[in-house]
Amino acid sequence: MKRFIYSLIIVLAWSLNADAQTVIVRKRDLNTAQGSGTISSHNPSTALSMGGSLYYSRYNHAIKLSPTAMLAGDIPISYEYKISDYMSAEAGIGITTYNITEEVIRGYSLRQDGQTQSKLGYSGTVNVKFFPEGNAFEDGYYISYIMGHRNYAQDFYTTTPSGIDTTVNEGFNWTDFGFTLGYQSRPSERMIVDWFIGGGIRQKQRKTSDYVEEFDPVTGIFTGEYQLIDSKNAAPALLGGMKISILFR
Repeated sequence: MKRFIYSLIIVLAWSLNADAQTVIVRKRDLNTAQGSGTISSHNPSTALSMGGSLYYSRYNHAIKLSPTAMLAGDIPISYEYKISDYMSAEAGIGITTYNITEEVIRGYSLRQDGQTQSKLGYSGTVNVKFFPEGNAFEDGYYISYIMGHRNYAQDFYTTTPSGIDTTVNEGFNWTDFGFTLGYQSRPSERMIVDWFIGGGIRQKQRKTSDYVEEFDPVTGIFTGEYQLIDSKNAAPALLGGMKISILFR
């Protein structure tokens, strides 16, 4: 019986000693993994837990295109620079042509006394974004101040009452000042899709031709000609759209 007790004590002591050594080894392994001189590397494509996005932003520059602007007859291209994690600035230029939305709303080409043909014009935009969560060029929302200008040109072809074919250069333009709230997502490492909506003030200037008649008291007849009528107005405007960004260093 004593031998059995002694044997049991020896086995128990050996077991405790083994457990103590195991704990010491584990502690040393932990210290080794977290000790000085150890370099830990992170793959940009697996940095989801670091910044809330699947891709780590190593880029500070972007070229942007806007498919939705084509509905307004605008083909813009812009450049965006990441100033910091909380701010970016964008500027761009574009070419304007036939405005589908303006045609649907006002029908400027449906005129009884002639027809219009759109020509190439120009556009420009400036946009400053603020990212409250410090996630510029990453998934997240932003607030922006936007200023944009679009200039449209067109020719008006008509025939005067006297039978003379006439071509008049017409045009209209608008300038927007406003704020937008947007959300951008990053489906791939070098691409960002940006949706935004907001409101502002739109200043419009339109130059369209109209046939003006005047009575000549000397001859006693009416004479007339096509003249450009310049009209201006300002009104609230809904701002919105979508842009696609290609990132580069």
